[in-house]
Amino acid sequence: MSQATPALPSIPPAPSQKEAGKTSWIREDSLLEKLWRNRKARYSLGILLVVIAVGIVGPWLAPHDPTQPFYESLLSGPTSDHMLGTDSIGRDVLSRLLHGARVTLMVAVMAVSITFFTGTFIGVTSAFVGGMVDQVLMRIMDILLAIPNIIMAMAIVAILGPSLTNAMIAVGIAGIPKYARLTRGATLSVKASGYVEASRAVGTSGARILLFQIMPNIMSPLLVYTTLQIGIAILDTAALSFIGLGAQPPTPEWGTMLSEGKEYIHDAWWLATFPGLAITVVVFTVNILGDALRDIFDPKSA
Repeated sequence: MSQATPALPSIPPAPSQKEAGKTSWIREDSLLEKLWRNRKARYSLGILLVVIAVGIVGPWLAPHDPTQPFYESLLSGPTSDHMLGTDSIGRDVLSRLLHGARVTLMVAVMAVSITFFTGTFIGVTSAFVGGMVDQVLMRIMDILLAIPNIIMAMAIVAILGPSLTNAMIAVGIAGIPKYARLTRGATLSVKASGYVEASRAVGTSGARILLFQIMPNIMSPLLVYTTLQIGIAILDTAALSFIGLGAQPPTPEWGTMLSEGKEYIHDAWWLATFPGLAITVVVFTVNILGDALRDIFDPKSA
């Protein structure tokens, strides 16, 4: 009795040139696809892009000069001419809020850049070199970690002098210890992996291992923490400006606007409400985006 010949699995047709070109730049598991599929990432990134757009074009959208006083409208509530009201010397709150978006975002990005590059360099160097270098750098970071960020930033600004630039530098320096610790831990984890040991065994140089194996594999946690650090930088910068150590009048900055509005909180609620809402929305959005990125890069933590 003859046996039936088992059917061979069908071979899928080769992708057309158009499909091949399409899959070469959009993969199913690409970061953009993951961001789009994650609801938190999609909405938070959309809001953040709107805020960034406002920071870029805000000065052209502002109905008035942010430093121009309207003496006939001192402490005026929201009206058709001044949609968010005016402050104690008649300046338009909406105009100052739109100009302040650029100032606040720029300072936060620059401060986080200082934290990112310096903290990454210290952490990677400490973990990759090891030995006495690791011990010295980490003991210095431990000492700095014992000081709260805002206290360290206040001390730095007190030494350099109150200004927006010095506040940016202070906030950036204050965030370095935690970033260096995180980078060191991620680098040690990757350094002990099997593929790095295999690369060493075949004689791959240390510089090549660092650039092509360690750095790409520690970017995921660093990207998540960098996103969260932007929110921290915005809060710290606003706090320094609130106590007079950051942006100086008449610079339109959200923390400075909060400080100016606290004296009129009962009589002119709009002075502190709108800058406070702006800070809250941006920081909340950045934190949600950071949480979404953590879920994308580490699904087990979700």
